Amino acid sequence: MKIHYLNSRWILIALMAMPVKGMADAEDSLNFVAGAGIRFEDNLFRLSDSVDTDTLPGKPHKSDLLYSANAGIKIDKPYSQQRFQLDLLATGNKFQHNSFLDFTGFDYRAAWLWHLTPRISGILLANQEQRLVNFADFREFDENNIQTNQVRLFNVDADIGAGMHLIGGVMEVRSRNSRTFTAVGDYVQRGGEFGVKYLAPSNSHVSLVQRRLQGEYRDRELDSLAQLDTGFDQNETEAKLNWKLTGKSTIDARLGYVDRDHDNFPERDYSGMVGKLEYQWAATGKLQLNTSLSRNLFSFQEDANSYYIAETFSFGPIWKVTAKSTLRARYDISDRDYRGAIVLASSLRQDTVQSFIIFGDWQATRNILVSGTLQHDRRSSNVENFDYDANAVGISAQLLF
Repeated sequence: MKIHYLNSRWILIALMAMPVKGMADAEDSLNFVAGAGIRFEDNLFRLSDSVDTDTLPGKPHKSDLLYSANAGIKIDKPYSQQRFQLDLLATGNKFQHNSFLDFTGFDYRAAWLWHLTPRISGILLANQEQRLVNFADFREFDENNIQTNQVRLFNVDADIGAGMHLIGGVMEVRSRNSRTFTAVGDYVQRGGEFGVKYLAPSNSHVSLVQRRLQGEYRDRELDSLAQLDTGFDQNETEAKLNWKLTGKSTIDARLGYVDRDHDNFPERDYSGMVGKLEYQWAATGKLQLNTSLSRNLFSFQEDANSYYIAETFSFGPIWKVTAKSTLRARYDISDRDYRGAIVLASSLRQDTVQSFIIFGDWQATRNILVSGTLQHDRRSSNVENFDYDANAVGISAQLLF
């Protein structure tokens, strides 16, 4: 699984859109979950074919089996106009050969969907996710790197009439790595946003938001030689549109401008347009097609670059095979243009990353879900030994009771 290093905007969008997962009846307010899975990776360290693992520190196994087991609790309790949600999950991960990668991750999501009045509502949210950073960009092959991402969020939506809403909030985003990962860095971002939204009778909506954030790199000293800063300011202007074109099709669009200024080294600054255009079409009662184009900017600080621009095309059909089984597929291709070099280089890094994934879900019983995954990843790059091909297959089962 490719892990991207997200700024606060993308983390918050994902959290706000994330459904509460479950297989029990809607009226169940308390459930326990347990599951297990196995996944085979034929190129775990995302190595080029020309790289011999015997020459790498620790001599890691190129392919491996990952065994995982998890247990947790889910609470979803409405009370009057309020709703309280809690998801806790602990996942143990054990590798057959590369045991130094073993780890246990703790994820949680706690949310209060509050209403002060029928017209004034919002969300108070705390979230944590822990993942093993894969080795596409973390190029230390004899140690693992567990990335912990945390979000704290409080937002308000005030209906002022005629479909118009005032929206705003405050947030804190933290990201830290268990190992030194200079290109990404450990950081905390704090700030707020304010904007307006129009909600149509069809539930289509359009919004405009201004967001201001202050960032601080944690456990990092100012480095004049490598031009590694201790902090930054980031301003974002964002317009969003979600519009139901017909009963079967929806446009989901976002257009924004991001401007990041570092405290001491303007050579690391970047700014530019970002956005996404997604078209969702329910072709039949059982088939849905999703297509999107996006452009994003990501901080990635090395000598030869300070950030990269990712322009991505995605296509993903969803097929409801039977009442109990679903097949999903997704193809992504992303051109990544690395910019902001602080040293002279003959050429700047350019990558093309492709991913093709097939997911299968089978609801064996009301409480048991069985899932399978087939995945192929490929990267071509103008940097020596950065090309790779990787394949993975996995199966898992989840019990909710």
